[in-house]
Amino acid sequence: MEDKPNRTGKELGPLWERLEDLKRLESGLPPSADVQGSTPNSEQLKAEIISRLGYFPPFFAAAYGSPALLESLWRQHLTSFYENPLPQLFKEKLAFRLSRYCASPYFIVAHACMLHQLGIPSREIKQLAETPPPAAIDLEHVRELLNRVPHPIQAWPEGDPVFEENVLTCCAAVFLALAGFERCAAELRDLLGSTGYGYLTAFLAHLKAAHLWAEANPEISPDDHPIVRSNYYALVRSEPRLEEIFQNHRIVLGHGAGEKLPEREERYRELFENASDIIFTFDFEGRMLSVNRAVERIAGYTRAEALQMKLTDLVTPEYEQLCRKLIDPQVGGEIPLNYELEFFAKDGNRIALWISTRPIFRGGKAVAVQGIARDITKHKRTETALQEANQKLEAWVSELEQRTHEMTLLNEMGDILRACLTTEEAYSVIVRVAQQIFPVRVGALYVIGPSRKVVEAAAVWGDASQIERAFSPPECWALRRGRTHWVENSHSGLICRHIHHPTPEGYMCIPMMAQSEALGVLHLMQPANVKMTDTKQRMAVTMSEHIAMALSNLRLHETLRSQSIRDPLTGLFNRRFMEESLELEIRRATRNQRPLGMIMIDLDHFKYFNDTFGHEAGDLLLKELGALLKGNIRGEDIACRYGGEEFTLILPEGTGAVTRQRAEFFRDAIQRLDVHYRGRPLGKITASMGVAVFPDHGRTASALIEAADKALYRSKNEGRDRVTLAG
Repeated sequence: MEDKPNRTGKELGPLWERLEDLKRLESGLPPSADVQGSTPNSEQLKAEIISRLGYFPPFFAAAYGSPALLESLWRQHLTSFYENPLPQLFKEKLAFRLSRYCASPYFIVAHACMLHQLGIPSREIKQLAETPPPAAIDLEHVRELLNRVPHPIQAWPEGDPVFEENVLTCCAAVFLALAGFERCAAELRDLLGSTGYGYLTAFLAHLKAAHLWAEANPEISPDDHPIVRSNYYALVRSEPRLEEIFQNHRIVLGHGAGEKLPEREERYRELFENASDIIFTFDFEGRMLSVNRAVERIAGYTRAEALQMKLTDLVTPEYEQLCRKLIDPQVGGEIPLNYELEFFAKDGNRIALWISTRPIFRGGKAVAVQGIARDITKHKRTETALQEANQKLEAWVSELEQRTHEMTLLNEMGDILRACLTTEEAYSVIVRVAQQIFPVRVGALYVIGPSRKVVEAAAVWGDASQIERAFSPPECWALRRGRTHWVENSHSGLICRHIHHPTPEGYMCIPMMAQSEALGVLHLMQPANVKMTDTKQRMAVTMSEHIAMALSNLRLHETLRSQSIRDPLTGLFNRRFMEESLELEIRRATRNQRPLGMIMIDLDHFKYFNDTFGHEAGDLLLKELGALLKGNIRGEDIACRYGGEEFTLILPEGTGAVTRQRAEFFRDAIQRLDVHYRGRPLGKITASMGVAVFPDHGRTASALIEAADKALYRSKNEGRDRVTLAG
């Protein structure tokens, strides 16, 4: 089964790629924004949009007054729509298909005209518009048809209308969250692969947000879209039914752009009274001269009440200064103005209004100001909600990016741990990764010793003075309970007895379990004013599982390796290891042009000890000799049990004189051995030795062994208890 970190890494793969796309996009922003380190103004953003698209869509006009919001909308549109690598024609068809579920008519008209400009016939656009909703389609049959296509697709099939129609239907089911949409989503993921599906879901999410924005800003009209103006009439001439579809979407297009409105008073009064926005006139003393009935619906005042009030009576304190400028003839009487104000409604609530005013002239002199006020309270709330959602999204993306980085480190640690040959190597790898994932006050990796009675700190990072280097297993609640022990606040939590310097923020002990056996504890103590999140806690548990499995495997590996190269009785290397090591040392000595000494040792009259005291006594004697050799050689020397009562010493860079001197040392040391078996001394112990040196007595391993062995037998033949140098 695939492990959890790898699963998570695969799920986050598309998001990671989208983040990389965002970074590449950021690097291509205009130099002025980068240099200044601030948000471009609306004019700069408008110029950037026009340079990219060739026009400024009405979709963005509603955000023109807020550069930060305009930039956010543009970046999202650019990343999720225009630079989305899905085929352009498919994106436009899907956007057109889903636009019918948006209350605003903007998208259905704009995308229809865009499809027409891309060469799609009006007849085919009408068919797309009249396609039954996915709820009326057998989604299981759609999935069966898609299953006939190889999964995942290597390239988007060209000229396959059946494939495209089925994909569009599945996308609509997912977009609307219809019954069974989960199966459609799974089918799309298998069909497109994780990366392609990531781009698709980003595209669908963007469409939802765009629909919300258009619905919240009813002033966004397709009439002002250059693509609509260029293609609309040709589109509906070929298929008049499309105009009916658009009209059912509550769109009123200016068929007669040059037609003038009737100037009759009745028509004007109808327009004035039925307008959804407040239409008003005030003089330069701020007195309301006229106002339509919309003031009753929006602000709660009757028209009679409003006409008795001044502009300054309605505005909130924050906007009083701006209000005074508006009724100043030098300002309000000079040029048309667009601004945002907040008024008090009759019930005391605040109303946000977007106001457009122009001066009224009589006899060449400004005598009053006429304006239109649109209620943007809902829009402002939506804008605030979008900004908050964007901030949350950015925080979430940052958290996911951090989590992905930590998962990558964790996977990398697992790979390196599997390549480690010793526990010491593993400890250094664990500390390096743990310091990056857990920047704690102090962290420690405790390992239970072979006796199972002591828990020792094998690796420490942070302030080492804050932890106990060794303690007994019962002193840790995690080891006693066999599960994670988390103390959120040390003032009220159950503290382990091995903790002597608890912080108010608490600590965490995680038992490292492998095959139902506790190998040790991962201990993390938080720094001041830092809380360990649930994500960090889960990460710590995952890390402990990785470490436990790695240490268990390393111990098994070390045990097996030791069994394969060491003599079980004496603990010295065995003959096989000696022969392999000798070959390696001879090659090294040849390369460095250095000598290599060898000593062959054979216990004298060993059979006497076995016959007189028994084989257990003989084994005890061999163990004592093994301990003597291990305790008196250099780190680079190699001591082996050659076989029976014969032993071999390999001394890198050992000359003939030095090697013979070492042999004499061991001969004297063996004579001083005082071995007792069951209270009885074994008596005097002696050994015969043969010394050979590379390259003087042999240039190969077999030749050197043979020379040392012959020297050994000469020592035996000449009376034993002596050292003989090979001739």
